Amino acid sequence: MKREWPFVLLEVLFLLVLLQSNAPEVWFWFVALLVLLIWRSLALRQRLQLRAARAADPSTPTPKPEA
Repeated sequence: MKREWPFVLLEVLFLLVLLQSNAPEVWFWFVALLVLLIWRSLALRQRLQLRAARAADPSTPTPKPEA
């Protein structure tokens, strides 16, 4: 969850900007928030699938995080 805190804060910031924006800007900020939410949900789904695959087959090597 520590990896997600910056993105959660960014999503809250986008939501606050969306609530305070003028009519023409609403669609831009709405799309920006939507893209961010979809991107993070896909990344979360990929991590969960990788974790489930590792749990099912413990002989697979764990990928090292890139620096």
